[in-house]
Amino acid sequence: MKVKCIANTIAGLSQKTIELGYSSETKFKIQVGETYTVYGMSMWKNSLDYLISEKETNNPAWYPAELFEVIYNLLPIIWYFNFERYKNYKGEDSEKAFWGYKEMIADPEHYANLVEGKQEAIDIFNKRKRQIDEYEDMR
Repeated sequence: MKVKCIANTIAGLSQKTIELGYSSETKFKIQVGETYTVYGMSMWKNSLDYLISEKETNNPAWYPAELFEVIYNLLPIIWYFNFERYKNYKGEDSEKAFWGYKEMIADPEHYANLVEGKQEAIDIFNKRKRQIDEYEDMR
């Protein structure tokens, strides 16, 4: 799946997404007009995020889907899906969904480890990134 960046500040976000914790100073490390491959997706509190590899650093990072437009909508063949209902820290019913490579779905710690920049999670991401990129190159 390929997306094109159409905004890299909170001006490109809806109010509901801004309220998830973005400040008026937020500037995302993506470039308007650039094309990115999506390596995973998550849905939480009615906000869809894409996992991409930042062009400058090659680091994996989650970005609100509202900052992009989809330009090629075929999902990678190696993706899995998971949907969970759970109680949040306030005891309220919540839901989250993930689409992505096997470890993103099968290992509940992988998402957190990736966000925290733990090397083992980044190594797994880079392995799956190579596979997805190879798949994208074949189309």
